[in-house]
Amino acid sequence: CGYLSYTNGIRIGLAGECVYDNNKLITIKNVSSLNIRIPHNIDGCSGQIIDYVVKNRTINNTLIISPPFCGKTTILKDLANKLNNLEIGSILILDERGEFCDIKGVNIDAIRYCDKLYGFNYGLRSLSPRVVITDELCGNNDWKCVQNASDSGVKVIATVHAKSLCDLKAKSEFKTNIFSRYVILENNLKMGEIQGIYNSEFEKI
Repeated sequence: CGYLSYTNGIRIGLAGECVYDNNKLITIKNVSSLNIRIPHNIDGCSGQIIDYVVKNRTINNTLIISPPFCGKTTILKDLANKLNNLEIGSILILDERGEFCDIKGVNIDAIRYCDKLYGFNYGLRSLSPRVVITDELCGNNDWKCVQNASDSGVKVIATVHAKSLCDLKAKSEFKTNIFSRYVILENNLKMGEIQGIYNSEFEKI
């Protein structure tokens, strides 16, 4: 799959030669380099956006947007902690890579190491969340899962890789009727810096 998961959300990316069997990737051999990502929490880093995500205890479907390694996941983790402390209801974290292992709370449930299709289908039926938090929407299936959750009355806070709103809207899988808040992060060395916050009409607020 291109990476190894280790304890406490540590992820080790692999570069090398891919080995396929019947069009299915089964391993990577002759590894040439490793990218070790050690996650850490920055308490309060979502402070600039929390009042746009939650207003009078009403949650806005929110999408955090930036290229890789700009702070999306760190902000998402801090939002999960803040929502837990606000006691706005049950929070479901869909944690595909184990990056949220250290995020815990009385209002938090987590499903780890599964794809979004299973996580959304199982979680919505069995855990009755008020809001789902998930990282890195990618492809039609992920967007369909988010659409189904929103249509079911469940709020969603998610991230996606894109450089700008224009790049986001150019994605074939992008759906305009899900999110009412778009948070764009700066693509520079200051990780987590907010470029702008936009509403459902893509107007800066």
